[in-house]
Amino acid sequence: MGAYPVPEVIEFDASGPALVLTVVAGRHGQELLAEGHAPTTLQLIGRQLAVLQAISPSTIPGLEGEGDVIVHGDFGPQNIICSLDLTSVAGVLDWESAHLGSATEDLAWAEWIVRMHHPEALDNLSELFDGSGLYVSWSDRQSAMVKQCRGYVAFCEASGWESAAAEWSHRLGTTERWHE
Repeated sequence: MGAYPVPEVIEFDASGPALVLTVVAGRHGQELLAEGHAPTTLQLIGRQLAVLQAISPSTIPGLEGEGDVIVHGDFGPQNIICSLDLTSVAGVLDWESAHLGSATEDLAWAEWIVRMHHPEALDNLSELFDGSGLYVSWSDRQSAMVKQCRGYVAFCEASGWESAAAEWSHRLGTTERWHE
């Protein structure tokens, strides 16, 4: 349990949105999964995804990408702070990969995080889907996971980070071998 610093959009004005660092009391999503709170945590993450995807892309002028929803780009328990009483999401962290895209992207990445780092919570993935209201085919979810892993491999290779590229190549292979 703790408090986490997160940026908060305070207000839009003629110069654009203002960000202010604030403190949010809560519990980290990955810690909650590790502690056995997968059903509740994944349900909350799914609900938060639905809220985020309901935001009109027009509220963020200049957001790059092609698609009809705002995509966090690294969505999942690793970037979620839940309220202390586990009734809501108190914060969503790390927005540097945000873009316009497909509703499948963030859902698939949240699933990827569970599959890769919290296999003990796999039986609770339906809570993520139920919470989000998104029921996307396995092939589409896996394709989105593979695409993101390939993007990380390419980024690491272009940056000259050989060991990170090798790690992401390994993760890509693992992701390609998964089945529903």
